[in-house]
Amino acid sequence: MRKPIFGLLPFVGTIALMVLFVLVLGGINPRVAFADFTEGKKAFDAEDYSTAFRYWHTSADQGEAKSQLELARLYRDGKGTNEDKIVASLYFTLAAQQQIKVAAKEQQDLVEGLSEEELVLAQKLVASWEPVDAKSSPEKTELNSQEKEALRWFKAAEKGTVKTIKEMISGGIDLNKRDKDGWTALMLAALNNHKVTSKILIEAGADLNIADPLGMTALMAASVAGNKLLVEFMVKSGADIEQEDTVGETAEYMAEQAGHVTIARYFSTLELPEEQIKEAQELLIALGYLEGSADGKTGPKTSEAIKKFQKSSGQKQTGLVRKLLLETLEDKVTNRPLLPVEKTESPFEAASVTAE
Repeated sequence: MRKPIFGLLPFVGTIALMVLFVLVLGGINPRVAFADFTEGKKAFDAEDYSTAFRYWHTSADQGEAKSQLELARLYRDGKGTNEDKIVASLYFTLAAQQQIKVAAKEQQDLVEGLSEEELVLAQKLVASWEPVDAKSSPEKTELNSQEKEALRWFKAAEKGTVKTIKEMISGGIDLNKRDKDGWTALMLAALNNHKVTSKILIEAGADLNIADPLGMTALMAASVAGNKLLVEFMVKSGADIEQEDTVGETAEYMAEQAGHVTIARYFSTLELPEEQIKEAQELLIALGYLEGSADGKTGPKTSEAIKKFQKSSGQKQTGLVRKLLLETLEDKVTNRPLLPVEKTESPFEAASVTAE
């Protein structure tokens, strides 16, 4: 699964020429590509979007224009795969360059509200795309038994089919198996708001903190989907609330950006484990913000000390021990000049130890 990102790819003329060149001179068999499109259409009409995605991905990557259009729609709508507007715009661009007029229209619908950074990312994606030579890969449409099992597993997770999930868990399937996008069943279930299915997977031992190539985790997926009960269950089950994706965004930030205020507020009340709270207290004591001993519990005095430190550091005054606070404290202690008494003693040994 990839993280839902909203993007658009501008028209790039060289891509169209490259696609046509490969189709005509590169040895790609248009009959094979069209066969995959036809099979994909059958699967789509039967609402088997995962299978349609597999067929259309094959033919789209070989340069078949109709498959590129349909694949773009699957990515845009999150059918058979996870919603990804940037990848959708890639295939809309490729289809439009092959005179599929509706592709150009649908591509333009992705333009509004995009940031400059998203446009740059989209441009990089289209610039790196290359068509696949059908002769360099096996021409097959039939799935082997393992592929069928994986398809059934991910489809059940996407649809929240509890009976199938339980059956396959009992059969010993790898709970952390990844699909082509690097997503696990738990990520797919979370993104599609399937709390019961997600809970079954977690209780069976699915890894909560596995990330896809873009750094997206199951907790982030649940936060984007807006499922507060599932988010709470994941946190209680050990999901890392401070984990960041490849651009430094956390589940809390994603919930806020998606407009899920109650989830964002829930995250804002959470703190790091007791051991790290104790470490923060020791650092606050060493810096002179707190008097007392470090006990790993954020009482009124600790909370007030944190707020004072956050204010002096230009941070939001939450009074909570979070990753940013701990990192800033560590940096301050490491870089501050030593007092004479500290040249023979550690900062912690020199601190007051009056009970809070």
